[in-house]
Amino acid sequence: MEVVPGYAYLFVAAVMVISAGVMIALGRRKRAKEGTYNAEAFGFIGGVLNALFIVVIAFYTVITWTEADASEQHADEESSSLIEIYWQVANSPAPQKDQIRALVKEYTTEVIDREWPMLEDQQADPKADDLVVALRAEIAKLPAESDRDLATRDEALKSVRKVADERRGRIEQATGDSSLLHLLLFGTIIGGVMMVAFPLLMGFSNELRHVVGLVGLAGIVAFSLYFAIELDEPYNGMIKVEPDAFRTALAEYDRIP
Repeated sequence: MEVVPGYAYLFVAAVMVISAGVMIALGRRKRAKEGTYNAEAFGFIGGVLNALFIVVIAFYTVITWTEADASEQHADEESSSLIEIYWQVANSPAPQKDQIRALVKEYTTEVIDREWPMLEDQQADPKADDLVVALRAEIAKLPAESDRDLATRDEALKSVRKVADERRGRIEQATGDSSLLHLLLFGTIIGGVMMVAFPLLMGFSNELRHVVGLVGLAGIVAFSLYFAIELDEPYNGMIKVEPDAFRTALAEYDRIP
């Protein structure tokens, strides 16, 4: 997890300052000072807005957090399968073993150095895909003269299929475009704006306690919106999945005989 960038604090501070300025200006109105409004009606509407905002942002946060967790799980499973392949060919003939292990290392390095930065731009690395195809082809060439050799080849093929499946899931998480998430994000933003705008429309005065309360609310809502938007990109931003699992796998290869 990265340190919160400066523009995030700037965004929250700007929302708080703007809210304070608007409230001080609007709080000078005669209606705001006299409090000539229907408290029960406004209280009911405010309660409904508050509940709707909480429900929408909760749904959005749960879905995006689940997808980010799924992205990390795909990476963990993919790297674990690569390690399994490295182990499974340990007793295979030297030429095939060396070629397969070289492809495993090359693929892992490719994912770390090239594909992961591309995922930030919602793109996949074609070379990494070609390496998976080449790896599967090399494993299919393993000898199957004995039951042990056949079992080794079958297990390695199963592992490389697992690598391909998990990679496909990881790519879909990075490049997918969910209309539901866009709708929930739109609803979250509108709800956040309404949460701050409603007290202003309601007729709060510019007394210090009212200003402080609204500024605090604006800051919390602004940070919630920023956090929600960050969650929508699991490979970019403050909260993102790192290729740590692949780095661990690359170090593990050197310990396998």
